[in-house]
Amino acid sequence: MLEVITGAMEGGKTWLLYKRISDAKLMGKKVQVFAYPVHDGHVVSRVGFKSKAITVPTVAEIESQLAPDVDLAAIDDAQLFDKNDLSNFCNRYRCKFDILIAGLQLNCFGENFGAMVELMGRAENVTVLLGVCEHCKQQKALVSQRYRDREHTIPITKDDPKIELRKEFYAPVCWDCFRPPI
Repeated sequence: MLEVITGAMEGGKTWLLYKRISDAKLMGKKVQVFAYPVHDGHVVSRVGFKSKAITVPTVAEIESQLAPDVDLAAIDDAQLFDKNDLSNFCNRYRCKFDILIAGLQLNCFGENFGAMVELMGRAENVTVLLGVCEHCKQQKALVSQRYRDREHTIPITKDDPKIELRKEFYAPVCWDCFRPPI
């Protein structure tokens, strides 16, 4: 089975991932958690839940570290992995064990991010979580706006790189408040 948890930053994706991991462990399942190397060996939610994770930069490394008896492979920040590799991984293993994917649905340009949208279309279960918009304070944020400043007043331009891993330059915004890069 393939399950996808997605939405904007600060929407609760990692918290829900942690809950699913905890539930699987309570049911006696063998769980492995993988994360892109922006983590320090743990997946941590904004509310403080923490789970040990194997940090890997590629899907091939996830495959090489899979335990033969794994029941659930959970992958956080899945949008950062190679789109084709992650898609192929899910196709290859979804009938052998459960796969739980968490990641941003859209990048800071408002475009599909990595394999997330494709995997949403193939998943048995999809949860889309909305964050609280940085500007209007409504719980309808789906995009992570990227800014050039920490005060979140100057949006990036189209010439800026698509990924900047320093999270202080991002904020969750709704479509009404999103200012597309010019």
